[in-house]
Amino acid sequence: MKISFLSAFPPYRGGISSHSSLIYSYLSKKHDVQAINFRKLYPNIFFPGKSQYDRKLGNIGERILSSVNFFTWLKSVRFIEAYNPDLVLFKFWHPFFAPAYNFIIKRVKKRCDCKVVMICDNIFPHEKFPLSRKIIKRIVRNVDGFVVQSSVVEDELKSIVSKPVYVKRFHPIYNSYPKSIDKVRAKEILKINKTKVVLFFGFIRKYKGLDILIKSMEKVFENDSDIKLIIAGECYGDKRLFYNLINKSKYKDNIVWAEEFVSDEEVSKYFSASDVVVLPYVSASQSGVIPLAYHYNRPVITSNIKSLSEVVKDGRTGYIFKRGDIDDLSVKISDFFNNYRDEFYSKNIEEYKVNFSWDYFISGVEEVCKKLK
Repeated sequence: MKISFLSAFPPYRGGISSHSSLIYSYLSKKHDVQAINFRKLYPNIFFPGKSQYDRKLGNIGERILSSVNFFTWLKSVRFIEAYNPDLVLFKFWHPFFAPAYNFIIKRVKKRCDCKVVMICDNIFPHEKFPLSRKIIKRIVRNVDGFVVQSSVVEDELKSIVSKPVYVKRFHPIYNSYPKSIDKVRAKEILKINKTKVVLFFGFIRKYKGLDILIKSMEKVFENDSDIKLIIAGECYGDKRLFYNLINKSKYKDNIVWAEEFVSDEEVSKYFSASDVVVLPYVSASQSGVIPLAYHYNRPVITSNIKSLSEVVKDGRTGYIFKRGDIDDLSVKISDFFNNYRDEFYSKNIEEYKVNFSWDYFISGVEEVCKKLK
């Protein structure tokens, strides 16, 4: 099968790019794949981080598309048309990109005998976006099939598409990151002087509930001061709330914030040093942090949001707490350390990993295509 795959790839950094590059790699083992990358992803005025790029990652695909340049949309259409694919595959995570995507797929479908499949990280954005529902309804009309990555995204899709053709595949476990290093060595590198470590990892946005975790850790520290909270990630938005909470805490020395984008090479030391990874999210359609934690055999404590709790087995691969409940989260963290069973969690996570393979994810794309014939 000839596939044109539109997404953000390296040198763009972050989970979308990492996920897309691995999909491209695994698809390419069985199919002829043309990767179409962004020349300009976000205009700088709309990008809240320090940089969109990590040049060390290299490049994947032809960097043609700009989200805000109409002429690059036309160029992308011509590029795909010349390839004449059987399938146009694109990754969707935010309605900001819908106008470009919609323009391209409408014209490609008129010029090529192909199907269009959308890999959905989410249907609706985590944060408010003007006219998002109307914009998304317009693009999904031109899509033939979908791959959804959680039950929440499945429900969102069904709310705007009558009888959609789709398959559900959970976000696979990353296997492109460095291997674990010795826990003692990782702590030395990070200069951690506590026995136990809680990790919050990834880009920091309001919906991820970092403030809930910081508040809950106050209660945890009261009962056990031999714990360190590591926050590893760049803040997208106003960071004052989090700094105020940390600075007001009488246990502020137990909290470390590495406020920077964590490169692929640096990921291992944070997960290797940690005992448990916490996702205190107040909303989410899915998360790449959970499969990343599983890659390093680290248990996860997550809120009971449907899309997250369905990939964490309570009491076996981690714990589930009531969303937004500071007391419940502090109890779960304390209980985890009071009943710490490293080998138990590692064994369960190893067994559970089969549900998150890349081959299984790619089979979802192929399965949708079969349904469309």
